[in-house]
Amino acid sequence: MWVLKIKGREKGNIYEEKTLKHKVKIYFYSHNYYEDGNKVFLIGSGIIEGKEENKMTFLEDLKKDKKVTYFESNGDYFICIYTEEKHSVRGKAIKASYNPLYIFLKPAIIDENGWECWEIASPDKKILDDMITKSEKIQNFTYKILKFKQEKVQNLMIYSTMPNLTKKQKDALTLAIKRGYYGYPRKVKLEQLAKERGISTSTLHFHLSKAEQKILAHLSNKI
Repeated sequence: MWVLKIKGREKGNIYEEKTLKHKVKIYFYSHNYYEDGNKVFLIGSGIIEGKEENKMTFLEDLKKDKKVTYFESNGDYFICIYTEEKHSVRGKAIKASYNPLYIFLKPAIIDENGWECWEIASPDKKILDDMITKSEKIQNFTYKILKFKQEKVQNLMIYSTMPNLTKKQKDALTLAIKRGYYGYPRKVKLEQLAKERGISTSTLHFHLSKAEQKILAHLSNKI
């Protein structure tokens, strides 16, 4: 299997512009596309990470974008369909990015600085070469290939297969991971995380324990 990991940034990309504007990160999947007249309609979904107020303004901004034809959200999850001109350089490049022949090894990560990182695979190297070639034609597009080689794929990380965590459990887990609580050696103590979150140490410990229990049970097929 050929595996391509690429990081890029493009002026005019609605997702990249809005993650930068609202300082959120999204884990994104390009599902498919369809054509109608001179338009191409691009279907994607994502999970948002960031401060609560930032996530809300991001969702509202995306929903109101003039290119968006359909939008719905549920908590931190959203589905979005937006359009491009079918015969434009960008339209052709984006169609290549939504190629159903790709195997998405992980969600694309679009970070708070507007950078997007994809990791995709295909048994045919030419398919991935074509994506790079078409992307290079987009104006104001900067990219860097982090990996492009033939290797055996170990697994797929699909966010919808993970157990549902409550908002408090997810917030506690996200904070702990960001601050290095699970590193070795640990970079932060539980008491420090609780103080940052504005809750008691016992409450934070409770939320983390519940989140860990759900994830471990899921991975052990005990749910």
